[in-house]
Amino acid sequence: MLVDGQWTKDWHPVQKKDDSGRFIRQPSSVRSWITPDGRPGPTGEGGFRAEAGRYHLYVALICPWASRALFVRKLLGLEEVISVSVVSPIITDRGWRFGHYPGATGDHPHGAAYLYQVYTRHDPHYTGRATVPALWDKERDRMVNNESADIIRMLNHCFLEGAGEGIDLYPSGRREEIDRLNAYYY
Repeated sequence: MLVDGQWTKDWHPVQKKDDSGRFIRQPSSVRSWITPDGRPGPTGEGGFRAEAGRYHLYVALICPWASRALFVRKLLGLEEVISVSVVSPIITDRGWRFGHYPGATGDHPHGAAYLYQVYTRHDPHYTGRATVPALWDKERDRMVNNESADIIRMLNHCFLEGAGEGIDLYPSGRREEIDRLNAYYY
């Protein structure tokens, strides 16, 4: 885990549990949005305009939250629009590591060895866990968002020109139910 931009040695993948031993998620801390015109979305600041080739997605194939972002990217046909780096499924004493496992890749935009280095590139004083998925803006050289629900909604809404025809994974008539189930699964 990072504390004021420094990696701490006393790191555990599961930081908090409730009385029943269930994992308690760390709140996502980077919550800006990509929008079709670059205006601010529901959270965060503006300046993130939907453009092919501008964004990069960091994922771990063993993480269900990151995997759903990867599934949406595939379903909507955005493989040529948003690039991807895959971390190794084995969490090290320094967190998620790039490469060193079949199917894992390097960090294509930066050449980082560990995901936490991407987080400190975004914010040199970042405090928290370096989590996946994370969506990076290559133009502004900073992270846009690290909340999977936000990321899949952005992919569903913002990249309509490259998206699967007629597919809406967040239809207006089902949003309340989707949001309720999302909170339950978290």
